[in-house]
Amino acid sequence: MACGVLLLALDARRLRRRRSAFATRPPLADPEFLRAVRAEAADATLWLAVRRALADSCGVPAESVRPRDRLADLWNLRSDGPDFLDLLFRLERRLGVKIPRGAVESMSPGSRPEDFGDFAADVVAGLRMSMRP
Repeated sequence: MACGVLLLALDARRLRRRRSAFATRPPLADPEFLRAVRAEAADATLWLAVRRALADSCGVPAESVRPRDRLADLWNLRSDGPDFLDLLFRLERRLGVKIPRGAVESMSPGSRPEDFGDFAADVVAGLRMSMRP
């Protein structure tokens, strides 16, 4: 029993250290982020929503998430690991839309992009398609 409690405490400590490393980086402002990902003006809201939703899910400030961050490093900031459905629910709340689950397949990290920018590009493309009238 004591060993299990110790392991949980060590995991929590490691998670706090990882989050702190992200949170203490110099912030990357939204306009700089949008330039780095070469976002079109029409998609800026979607790009920033994906960035904020993932940052919220991982417990770090959105300004600490950069396009070249390894997606695995970001997911490791969550205590329970990657949760794509949680990210979708956060996006729905943030954007005020219902994302059809059929449209989700194109956004899923199944293709395993290496960095956040590529992952976010896939999600933005899926959102754009699912939000068409």
